[in-house]
Amino acid sequence: MPDHALELSFEPASAAAVVAQWEALKAAGLPSQADHRSMTNAPHVTLAAAVVGIEDEAVRVAREAVGPLLPARMGLRGLVLIGRGARVTVAHLVEPDHALAAAVARIRALVPTLRHPVWTPHVTVARRVPRRLLPEALEVLQASEGPRELVCDRLRWWDPELGTIEDVVVAGPG
Repeated sequence: MPDHALELSFEPASAAAVVAQWEALKAAGLPSQADHRSMTNAPHVTLAAAVVGIEDEAVRVAREAVGPLLPARMGLRGLVLIGRGARVTVAHLVEPDHALAAAVARIRALVPTLRHPVWTPHVTVARRVPRRLLPEALEVLQASEGPRELVCDRLRWWDPELGTIEDVVVAGPG
């Protein structure tokens, strides 16, 4: 069963910049998030992923703590490789401002079954990339015009048991 999650997703231009990189990898015949066909597959930053459900209290705190901060800008700080095996995840490391980082810490403190105890804010570009293909993947990403900044405009809650994605907060205009 996939993890339950609270995620930030992006305004259209930011999402399109990430998807363009997914498509560039796919066009080069490399693993890419463009190959992932799940209803949850959209560019995002996971705030909390839990192996067991996320309680309503954590969602309420997320709404109250993150909602006033949206839209939120995140700077990109480079590509990271996540994993230790023969295949790794390639992602953009993103940096939230102090207020958003503090809000995420409050939320995560309310989720006892976190998949990862330390938050590493990132946007996945490709998963399960064989290490031997990393030079080619990095070359494709370097050649594509990747985003310099991402604007988060909504907080969503993914419940795999119910098969639902709910927008908990959507930023107003401007």
